[in-house]
Amino acid sequence: MSTLSLILCFIVALEHLYIMYLETFQTASKKTAQTFGMSQEFLSNPRVQTLFKNQGIYNGLLAISLFYALFFSSNSLELATLLVIFVLLAALYGSFTSNKTILIKQGGPAILALISLLFLH
Repeated sequence: MSTLSLILCFIVALEHLYIMYLETFQTASKKTAQTFGMSQEFLSNPRVQTLFKNQGIYNGLLAISLFYALFFSSNSLELATLLVIFVLLAALYGSFTSNKTILIKQGGPAILALISLLFLH
């Protein structure tokens, strides 16, 4: 895997760790409310917190899986490509159902990583 691909995939993984942090550990914080365009009051609802924390775990597992692909997998190129495609598909879905900027904020690094994975190898 090229150094550029490694760096871009690492950034995608870090982004998902940060999303996990916001959703799981800072659910009702001002920063989480600002990031997701929701009020702190809404995020304080116990049901919303449960949903956010569950979603946060998925983001964390995606990040861990990407780190595994980058540093431990015997087929890092294939696994990293698959995981980055998952991120891109989730960003596309989010841009259609929630907020168009998700495609740039979450999908942007994934698009760059995918391009590097596909064309630098």
